[in-house]
Amino acid sequence: MLGYVKLKNNNQELYETNYLEKLKAQTTKIGKLKYFICYWYYELIVWIKNITNIITIKQIYHAYIIILPFSIEKIKKTKLQKCMKKVQKLIKKYQINTLVIQDKLEQNLRLEKENLNRKIHILDGKGIIPYMIKEILEYMMQKQNTKTQLEDLYFCINEPKSIYIENINYLSKYFKTINIITPKISNFQKIANKIEQNENSMITVTNNRKKSLKKAKFIINFDFTEEQIKSYSIYRRAILILLNNNCNCEIAGFDGIQIKNIGIDISQERKEFFQRHYLLQTNSLTTLYESILNEKQGFNKVKEQIEKDQVKLVRLYGSNGVIGDKEYANLTSVY
Repeated sequence: MLGYVKLKNNNQELYETNYLEKLKAQTTKIGKLKYFICYWYYELIVWIKNITNIITIKQIYHAYIIILPFSIEKIKKTKLQKCMKKVQKLIKKYQINTLVIQDKLEQNLRLEKENLNRKIHILDGKGIIPYMIKEILEYMMQKQNTKTQLEDLYFCINEPKSIYIENINYLSKYFKTINIITPKISNFQKIANKIEQNENSMITVTNNRKKSLKKAKFIINFDFTEEQIKSYSIYRRAILILLNNNCNCEIAGFDGIQIKNIGIDISQERKEFFQRHYLLQTNSLTTLYESILNEKQGFNKVKEQIEKDQVKLVRLYGSNGVIGDKEYANLTSVY
């Protein structure tokens, strides 16, 4: 079950009914009196919720929105701590195992994730990256005036997970060559042979720490650890896409670009859904879109859904935030 944890945007979020909106449409004196009385009654409820730290929870489709009874401007650390204890109980009660936490709640107030059940998966938008590797690379290559058909692509991979193999299979159609860097050469050689036969592509499987990545300009790190990456000689101006959340890759002498997250835009129809529930105002669109992706339906179906929702890549995030044109230009001048 999915849950969204957020601070209130306005008092109306805490009303838990749209009855007031119906009264607002009435033009009779009795109707206006009803509206006046109900309005102050609901405002009293909001005040009580704020004083007693009562959390509002609403169900939308197959998810719950958990709303803390105060705004970002009026939050206090002690109130936050009390509310988070209640959030933990609600997560357990409603069997929530995936969370989207408001950006400001997590960043500005440094919400301690360890206070939540460790079995809870907190989304950060990175889950969409495996389905948009081609778009990311095309975005980068457009900045560098090159095309996928002219470039070699390198994958760092330990385990033959389905999403990794499907990516290699999919991307092999668009790049000049595919290179798999792995300590499990025999396992991946069988996979490579099968893909080569089906897609008529060229795939190399190696694990030479001195040579395998020395000239690699475009590297996808699926699941190598930071220690593993550092053990290879890497082209200092490479573009490195990191899918392993536990890998920061502070590589000595590295002057390339590390892509750690992305920014997207989507169809107005999808955005309206998030706006209607005051979620777009509090979270990144990338994280929100990740929350509605059904990864269980498989790689190809997810790609189809992304295309249907008109998902467009608008920015890339590196070690120091948004990657700017100057960083792209520095790489282009060397290439």
